[in-house]
Amino acid sequence: METMHARRAFWSAHVQAWRDSGLTQVAYCQQHALRSKALAYWIRRDRQGREADTLTLLPLTVQTPPPAPPGDLLLQHP
Repeated sequence: METMHARRAFWSAHVQAWRDSGLTQVAYCQQHALRSKALAYWIRRDRQGREADTLTLLPLTVQTPPPAPPGDLLLQHP
């Protein structure tokens, strides 16, 4: 049985080879006897992984607003 690691490595290699080939996804899949929907799935998954790798947390400074000046406030209920 194929492991997830082996499957990921297989498709990662094909995604990179497709990018380097200059072919359309369909043409690449025809040449390599792959399902084009499967390649499209792994291309999306690779792109999402790359986007997740580029996310960065930034420090945030929260400032307390100055207190409101004292004053009279009258609430009326009808």
